[in-house]
Amino acid sequence: MTTETKPISQMMKEGCADLHEQAEHATIPARMVSGQMSKDEYVAMLQQGVLWNRALDVAILEIRPSSPYLEALVDDAQLQGPYYDADLKFYGSKAATEPTPGVAALCQDIEKADALTLLGLHYVREGANNGNRYVAKKLRAAWEAEGSDGFRSLDPYGENQRPRWETFKTTLDTQPFTEEEKGKLVEAGRLMFTRIMAIHDDLAGQLELAGA
Repeated sequence: MTTETKPISQMMKEGCADLHEQAEHATIPARMVSGQMSKDEYVAMLQQGVLWNRALDVAILEIRPSSPYLEALVDDAQLQGPYYDADLKFYGSKAATEPTPGVAALCQDIEKADALTLLGLHYVREGANNGNRYVAKKLRAAWEAEGSDGFRSLDPYGENQRPRWETFKTTLDTQPFTEEEKGKLVEAGRLMFTRIMAIHDDLAGQLELAGA
């Protein structure tokens, strides 16, 4: 199968595979998957995560009415900011007042992004829910927590996760993207992975300073 005939979902997966692998094995994701992450660390991550998720939501809502691609692919349930807000409220916390350098950089990218770039960024965010659902289970077990409260940002769809992701990919693959647009989507996906790793590095650096 040539690049020209590959579904865009396959191109996104293959085009970001190296960064995906690198991101999964970084310090913060490893602490989460192993159940070693403390609630304080988790809240610190939420406090920063809500900033860029809100920014991405706002940007998508602004452009979506004029973008057939965003209209077809991104429904309101995929807007992640409210899930972060709910989790922060559960832990009695609020968004950070100042973004870390990684969060600031991603917010700047979002601010200047066009519809295709926003879709590429969102693709990675939406796809992350597949692994994050597993992470939520690990943290629930480690903290002896029950229910979805406090974990909506990791597991927003519950048992509907897999069918929602399959529908998202199928809809993505039916869009009439040009080859240039497909390349731009992969580029945006790679940018997202790079930014998320930088955000995780910021948090890991804070943990080192705190002696964690």
